[in-house]
Amino acid sequence: MDGQGHLATVVIVNYNYGQYIADAIDSALGQSYGPVEVVVVDDGSTDISRQTIGQYKDRVRTVFQDNRGQGAAYNAGWAAARGKFVLFLDSDDVLTADAMTKIVAAFERSDAVKVQFYLEQVDRDLASLGCLLPTYKFSTIEPRKQIANYGYYVSPPASGNAFRKTFLDAIMPIADEKLYRHAADGFTTGLAGLAGHVESIPERLGFYRVHGANYGGAGGATSMAHLHHMFMRDIMRENTQHEFGNCFDFHFSADRSRYCPGHTKLRLLSRRMFPEAHPIKADGVAALVFCGLVSALRFPHLTLAKRFLVAMGFIMLGAMPRAMLRAHFDAVTSPQQQHKIA
Repeated sequence: MDGQGHLATVVIVNYNYGQYIADAIDSALGQSYGPVEVVVVDDGSTDISRQTIGQYKDRVRTVFQDNRGQGAAYNAGWAAARGKFVLFLDSDDVLTADAMTKIVAAFERSDAVKVQFYLEQVDRDLASLGCLLPTYKFSTIEPRKQIANYGYYVSPPASGNAFRKTFLDAIMPIADEKLYRHAADGFTTGLAGLAGHVESIPERLGFYRVHGANYGGAGGATSMAHLHHMFMRDIMRENTQHEFGNCFDFHFSADRSRYCPGHTKLRLLSRRMFPEAHPIKADGVAALVFCGLVSALRFPHLTLAKRFLVAMGFIMLGAMPRAMLRAHFDAVTSPQQQHKIA
């Protein structure tokens, strides 16, 4: 294009992904849509990142800050963004060349506060792993109803979301940067589900790189600390949604994430394996098994056969001797870590 459209901003958030960031920047600069500005926020990298970013000094705007985490990087990127539409791109991911063209078209044909799309999972060399994120299809159920039922709505990881700048201006900055040191996309995507319409593009417009160092995203747990992070980020996001309930005139019952099977499975596994280290002290095994069974019955994205398997899985997790759970943990999470399947 010749710069006839509204300005769009791609904010690339980076910390020590120097081996990947050039691909991210190139994909943002290579958009068929125009005008696009590219803002690169480096959160205190100590590898080759800043040297690599410096090679683009005349083509991107940069924010170099001390390491304060993803929440602080999101705040810096939002403050620097001048576009009408903003996409936060993780520095190990890339966009297709036509991504912003289709994203802006989706914004302009609707009043959406957020446009989301599929990301294809690829390896460190960008070879396809044959899976999309999110692993569930985008739902026709409105996000507010999904949130009220099970604490979240079907949404991709960070790089699969673009936001209307006026919406970001209403919620930013992230006040508690330490709380959102990781998984800051939960703040923006979670509140978008409360704020208004979310437009879904049923196409792959980006690539989610799987390289073993991804802290969040869709992979399996690599440690108990990572396992805790995987379900506590849901709690963190849901708590933020409750905090903003008055702003968006939407309230829902507490701890609805218990009725999302993936969340409750991880939470039950943590509670059974190491109860003394489990971060939610009020959790009981029987209550989590019950919530898991309810989720198997009611979660709308499961086939009939999958509902049966999920229900049996919760019964087994509740009844299995603790000594056997470590083997179960390895059997379930290690393949996920290798293949990055949610």
